[in-house]
Amino acid sequence: MTNGKKGTATWLLGFLTLLAVFNVFNAIIKLNGTDPIANFKILDITLGNLNAETYLWISIILTFMLLGATSFSIYRGLPTDPQVLQRIAKVEENLTLNANMLENTQIGFFKKFEENEKASNEIFHKVNLSFEDMRQETSVSLSKQREALENMEKESRKNAEAFEKQARELMDLKKKIAKIGGETLQKPKLTSQSQIERLRSLTPQLAAKFDDMKVTKIGELLAADSVSMAEKVSESPEKIAHMQAMAQLLMVPGIDEKHAELLVKVGITSRRELANQDPIQLYRGIVRIAKTFVEQGKMPARKTPTIEDVSSWTKQARL
Repeated sequence: MTNGKKGTATWLLGFLTLLAVFNVFNAIIKLNGTDPIANFKILDITLGNLNAETYLWISIILTFMLLGATSFSIYRGLPTDPQVLQRIAKVEENLTLNANMLENTQIGFFKKFEENEKASNEIFHKVNLSFEDMRQETSVSLSKQREALENMEKESRKNAEAFEKQARELMDLKKKIAKIGGETLQKPKLTSQSQIERLRSLTPQLAAKFDDMKVTKIGELLAADSVSMAEKVSESPEKIAHMQAMAQLLMVPGIDEKHAELLVKVGITSRRELANQDPIQLYRGIVRIAKTFVEQGKMPARKTPTIEDVSSWTKQARL
């Protein structure tokens, strides 16, 4: 399926999911109302009268089915990292080698067992030997067999442990692939072709001045000199530089306006600076600023970024 067809199918499934959610709310309202009978509708088409409770369950089931189909359409066919695929291939090769080794060990075990059994039979058939000599020889042979079996059991246990370890590594790699796929879905808030009005800190008056200067896109704003631009629009160079910093940070996937403002507060004013940061140290500085923002009512507590968010920003800034 081409990207265009896949996108159309995804939007259609999303729209149908939204309609199903609306029907769930409608069913809840009907269930709490005085009228126990509800009209089951899709768009403007009435499919019949249903009991409100039945209507609710049908709507919930349709919602989950459509939500699953939408999620499958979105996540299907995500690109994977070639290095991760190489690591998977290496792990699978090691698993194959270990499986072959385990199989060869088992073949050797049975072969050795058959040889020992044959040797034991030959010992018992030596009629010219005395009972004591036979007993001693048999005891020595059995001791050797027991020792060989114990060694083979230890080797088999080691191979089994190695096999389990390789399997766990493969599962970890698959989880990392899923995580990488989730990160690839993130899109930046701004691109170089975005209209300059997308910046929330831009006032209509300043936007009009930029328009007179033929600065209408984010890329044109970043290419301009902040000092000369500030003189032309009668603003401070610091304000223009702040707008340019916010625009650069908003071009990193996963960063929104509040996050960009936090980064600027801790001294990160460009994508390059963000890419060179240690995620742990940067996270500590951001948390301190975020706590102040929350106390001042500038930001809800739920918007405070996590260490995983900060680590993802630094990775995305390097791309």
